[in-house]
Amino acid sequence: MDIFRIVAIALITAFCVLVLRDVKSELAAVVALAGGIVVVLSVVDYFADIFSVVSAIAKRAGLAASVVTLLFKVIAVGYITEFSASVIEDVGLSSLADKVTLAGKLIIVGVSLPVVVQLFEFIAGMLT
Repeated sequence: MDIFRIVAIALITAFCVLVLRDVKSELAAVVALAGGIVVVLSVVDYFADIFSVVSAIAKRAGLAASVVTLLFKVIAVGYITEFSASVIEDVGLSSLADKVTLAGKLIIVGVSLPVVVQLFEFIAGMLT
């Protein structure tokens, strides 16, 4: 099972970071980042599976491809923001991590605006 490999990588990374934090703190941050990237790359195949299943469901439900694309953009921005903010916070820059989180939220709102506008137009059309 992949989860055991991922947990092993995470535990080894955490141990290395703890050891290196006292000796060479800048190297500890690099090791933490590398371990995080390896974990994320370990689950890339699952993203492809999820994308194909959600696309098939959306097609059967009659949803526009643009809605599915938007959904995946929002999810991607959320995950990238969370990962980046966590790494930045691990380095000790929580203020910068908060700003990255805010930027991610604003980007999600900006990307979602076309769907919100379509929803309001649909509702307005039903009311008239």
